[in-house]
Amino acid sequence: MKHTEWNIVFHTLVGLRIHVLLHPDPTLRGLEGVVELETRRGLLVRRNTGDTSWVSKANAIFLVQLPSGTWVVVRGEEIPGVQPERLRRLERYKGVGWLVRAGEKRRYTWRQPTREDMQ
Repeated sequence: MKHTEWNIVFHTLVGLRIHVLLHPDPTLRGLEGVVELETRRGLLVRRNTGDTSWVSKANAIFLVQLPSGTWVVVRGEEIPGVQPERLRRLERYKGVGWLVRAGEKRRYTWRQPTREDMQ
């Protein structure tokens, strides 16, 4: 399945470029690199210099670069657990998960979004 802004939370983040916008730890703000490992509560990010850093998902906001080159804003609360757990959660809720983002409902599905999904 193709990575899109609508289904990124159900994909694995390993191998994607990531930029930490906001984080409770001020030393991690602005960190940029490639995700090496994803755990339930954190990400191991390898910087361009070669060193690695653990970044917790809780209370963080990330910019994730899709393979197409576009950047997507993802809250840490949207990507809890590892990818198989997120897929099981999607299956349990019969293919649709709702998250409230900035006062609007955002719908995540297995398919490409339609106009009514975005309203």
